Amino acid sequence: MDVTTRHADAEDGTALLDLWHGFTDHLSEYDDRYRHKENADERWLTYFENQLVDSKYGTVVVAESDGELVGVVEARIMGNHPIFRLEDHGYVNGLYVIEPYRNEGVARSMLEAAVEWFRASPRHVNFYRINAIEGDETAQETYEALGFTPVEHVYEKQLE
Repeated sequence: MDVTTRHADAEDGTALLDLWHGFTDHLSEYDDRYRHKENADERWLTYFENQLVDSKYGTVVVAESDGELVGVVEARIMGNHPIFRLEDHGYVNGLYVIEPYRNEGVARSMLEAAVEWFRASPRHVNFYRINAIEGDETAQETYEALGFTPVEHVYEKQLE
């Protein structure tokens, strides 16, 4: 499979919606709160165009094959923590590859492009994080195979 990675531009917005739906459909299998709100597509497109296209704080890396977008990941720079020794760092979100392209190195290629973007940042990013949904063992195994180390768990309790 011939797949290339690049940074998304404003013209990619509509095509990215299909990947975004695939990602959120997957998340909603684990937690129904990830289902879309009314007007979610329009809100996401506005966010993408205003916060991620040509931004110094975030980017979207896409994987493309034969003119079709087959994978996506959002990369953002998170600020220096005011109390802890957590300096500016990267955060990746929404890593998603369509089924036929999984286990072909597409996720790795997109993450490598995100790392290059982090390294080029004037904010001196030394590490980056990614979240995995509890119970999604495939994602957790994938991230660990890519060299990620689990750092903390987030616990949640519903208010009654």
